[in-house]
Amino acid sequence: MHSAAEREDIASPQEYYVRVKAAAAAMGPSGVVERGRQAGKDLGADPAMSVDALVESVLEQLANSEDRLIQVIGGLGIRLYAYLPTRTFELAVHSLDIAAAVDVQFSLPGEVLSEATVLAARIAVTSGDGSAVLTSLTGRTTLPASFSVV
Repeated sequence: MHSAAEREDIASPQEYYVRVKAAAAAMGPSGVVERGRQAGKDLGADPAMSVDALVESVLEQLANSEDRLIQVIGGLGIRLYAYLPTRTFELAVHSLDIAAAVDVQFSLPGEVLSEATVLAARIAVTSGDGSAVLTSLTGRTTLPASFSVV
């Protein structure tokens, strides 16, 4: 559960990624890895059951929720409904990461893949890399191996 925020610092999912990139960089790679490890530990002995319970709880909360201001990484404020697409994006990207790591065939649902890809493009535009991504997606250039929108 996120704390309430006093002001709206971030207006869109793509702006969220641009703004929190600095906070994540300050954490350093080891801090980011540790956050991931802790999130895995927090799922307990039966991660699938924990995820199912979390999904049920979140859906119930969203059904009765308003578009309130919440506090996210770095203490920044964002509206709940602007934040939710960032969570879908993270689930999509990390699901693909996990599938690749354990060598399991996995495909995201089409709507999730579409939304995540569109958000990645919007992040690129917001961060100033839109032209590089567009020319790469259309086969005119290639992106550097280390390129990332997040």
